[in-house]
Amino acid sequence: MLAQKVVARHGTTRVELPVIQAKLNQLDEELSQHLTKEELILFPYIAKLERAINDNGAKPSGCFDSVANPIAMMTQEHDAAGTLLAEIRDLSQNFSTPQDACPTYHAFYDGLSEFERDLHQHIHLENNILFPRAIDLESTSAR
Repeated sequence: MLAQKVVARHGTTRVELPVIQAKLNQLDEELSQHLTKEELILFPYIAKLERAINDNGAKPSGCFDSVANPIAMMTQEHDAAGTLLAEIRDLSQNFSTPQDACPTYHAFYDGLSEFERDLHQHIHLENNILFPRAIDLESTSAR
């Protein structure tokens, strides 16, 4: 991992690097759990909900009263991921490498910047498109 290489090489002189690495590890753990919940619970339920509506079937059962409940949790987790990324951006001074940075350091910060863009896009699509649609689908199926 680039973070380990950069921290091993520059972590003693760039004190923010070990902190960034720790925050990345935390983000990795949280996102792994988040994605697992989405893939195993929320997304399959939404797919069943859509199929039920298309087939004029009954609302599927889930391990929650309303799809709004896991969506609220996912949204909170998105906010937490955004906060960690903002902290990483601040610590890295907007992903700006020092003038004498090696290519690995540049690649590390470039990768962080790209990851941030991708994650913000993911969060936008879910929070503003998928989640409201799922809530609407559920309310439609309840009629």
